[in-house]
Amino acid sequence: MKKIVKAFVISVLSLAVGYMAISLPFRLFDSLGGDMMHKVFIGELLIYLAIGMVFLAVQQKKSEQQKKSKERHIARREKIARVQTEWYDLAA
Repeated sequence: MKKIVKAFVISVLSLAVGYMAISLPFRLFDSLGGDMMHKVFIGELLIYLAIGMVFLAVQQKKSEQQKKSKERHIARREKIARVQTEWYDLAA
């Protein structure tokens, strides 16, 4: 239930933000001049670029954490196997 509510809220928010991002240039088109519209357009592109960079940085960090976790689990499994082998050799 919690996942459904979270997915719904994220969907509604993304639709609202997308609508605002798309409608902003059209609303400003009537009230701003050509140079100002160019500045707004460049600013909008910079904002999208920044959001994309943050998204990629978060994805890279998650993949690095998963890789470290996987390496840690493999090392732990190897250590457990080595300790069991040493105990068997010691007992024999």
